[in-house]
Amino acid sequence: MVVAEASPAPVSTAWSRVAAELGATVQAALPPSEARSREVAERLAQLQARVAADGPDGVVEDVAQACTEAQRVLQHRQHLMNQLGGLCQELTEGLADLSEDDSWVKGQCEVMRSQLFESDGGLTARGVRSVSQLLLGTRERQQELRAARKAARDALKDSIHEMLDEIASLGAQTGRFSSQLDGYADEIDRAESLESLAGTVRQMVAESRAVHEGVSQAQARLALEHSRSAEMQARVAELEDEIRRLSDEVSTDPLTQIANRRGLQQAFETEQAKNQRAAQGEGATLAVALIDIDNFKKLNDRLGHASGDAALQFLTHRVAQALRPGDTLARYGGEEFVVLLPGTPLDEAQRVLTRVQRTLSAELFMSDEQGQVFVTFSAGVSLYRPGERLEQSLERADEALYEAKHSGKNRTCAA
Repeated sequence: MVVAEASPAPVSTAWSRVAAELGATVQAALPPSEARSREVAERLAQLQARVAADGPDGVVEDVAQACTEAQRVLQHRQHLMNQLGGLCQELTEGLADLSEDDSWVKGQCEVMRSQLFESDGGLTARGVRSVSQLLLGTRERQQELRAARKAARDALKDSIHEMLDEIASLGAQTGRFSSQLDGYADEIDRAESLESLAGTVRQMVAESRAVHEGVSQAQARLALEHSRSAEMQARVAELEDEIRRLSDEVSTDPLTQIANRRGLQQAFETEQAKNQRAAQGEGATLAVALIDIDNFKKLNDRLGHASGDAALQFLTHRVAQALRPGDTLARYGGEEFVVLLPGTPLDEAQRVLTRVQRTLSAELFMSDEQGQVFVTFSAGVSLYRPGERLEQSLERADEALYEAKHSGKNRTCAA
């Protein structure tokens, strides 16, 4: 009697899905741009296919080895991230040490360091992006300062040259007067009448008056040049003070006239306190959303910064109109905005932002010689968890924003 060989048991659909999801998750952490990561990812993909086809029997050891390799690669990447974080910290601390004690640059370095390591002392994508935007703004302000300082230096050099010319002219004039005095003395000795003596004295008085007038004019010009130099130095100091004030004190964004990072933090602390008081009851929810204009750099490059600023102003105006009085809209940096929606569940917050997106898609566009440019934004939203910092909520919202950007833009995703 011949017994038919048993066919392999069908692989569980649930097991295949679990293997596929776990494999995709691990492979997502292995960038294909690195040869070692690509090698491990390809091996995992092959093992995943074997598990899906034949089940886990016979591949357990191979999967264990591949997972060990993947862990080693990921640990090395984490080590690299830690080293980069240390390098960034050293750079910001070094820049702060090199700056003057009262320089606004020192304050900017402190802000950069706090943003880079805003989440439990580690680097975050949002922190790096925020610092990049801060550095761009800082570089533009430095250019303004350099231009003002150059103008002050040039004015000072001109003043010095003017003073040297005045002194040389004064020296020549007084030298001529000194030599003329010897001539006048000889004429006085030779004078034989009061008329000739009076004529010599009149010439001498006229010459002395001319010299005195020249000295007075030179003094006035020197004082004017000194005043101009002092004004330029005062302008540089005023510009530095204003930049320092913008960095440290003001809570309103000057372009859009909504809250800036400082104002956002103040609003969040208020909502956080309310949330803590209502934690025992119902409705203690706070939705935190991130908004980012799509392709903003291309818009700036194509239409210019003035049009980019106009788009930012239009967006903030429309979004503010769509929000409730108790909601908060703040400019976080560049083309990125934060919305606080107190008492709003996650799904409702997602619907609110989607509705705003649809409105803007129909209204916000600009024109140039190449035609119309439609301006849209992507958004990510998360729920605040009691006791956490704003940056922790924003980090989850940023993950959702990343998903929205990479799944077609002009949409809202929730985390």
